Amino acid sequence: MKQLMIDTSTTRLSVALSEHGQIQAEATVMVSKNHAVTLMPMIEQLMHAVKWTPTELERIVVTTGPGSYTGIRIGVTTAKTLAYTLQIPLIGVSALRLMAAAPNTDLPVVSLIDARRGNAYIGYYQQNEAMTPDRHASVAAWLEANITGPFVVVGDVEPFRDVLAAYEYTEAPAAHSYGRASDLVALGEVTNDVHAFEPEYLRLAEAEAKWLEGQNNG
Repeated sequence: MKQLMIDTSTTRLSVALSEHGQIQAEATVMVSKNHAVTLMPMIEQLMHAVKWTPTELERIVVTTGPGSYTGIRIGVTTAKTLAYTLQIPLIGVSALRLMAAAPNTDLPVVSLIDARRGNAYIGYYQQNEAMTPDRHASVAAWLEANITGPFVVVGDVEPFRDVLAAYEYTEAPAAHSYGRASDLVALGEVTNDVHAFEPEYLRLAEAEAKWLEGQNNG
């Protein structure tokens, strides 16, 4: 099976192609807020490199969030459009689950994406299985409620070092601290209805939250 895998949940844009579970091509770049400009050319370049045509694709796997609101929206919209046009299955995977798959460890893995003001998008996984639902929460409160032993932490560690210092944790090496699209080859399992496929933001975008607050106070 030939599949396209996409992760746009952070400033690291990652795209990969696989056939029968083997990675054929992959590219990961730091793009900040330029996902919309970079994603399709990257897909086209990889497809050209392996001499595939779009009609050869049999499945698309994409991270559904949480993370960068704009990045997630662009990744999911692109994946939906391609899957609908090509009439092939579309698979969604949590960005936090993808991050947790990066380090090779039997220990539980805590995935962190900074959401500012002491909060983060938090995933808690062990051997690719969720130990708790993904959350948008205070890191200090979440750790106190859920952590009882040693663990590995991946993602945005720097903003939370003071809080993490009270726990027995190991920080994954930089090369294994963020998700790569190639890791999606082992994670995409559930086929989703393309029309009903939606991102998992875990919280509203800031502009939406402010608008709703204004409506409630009006």
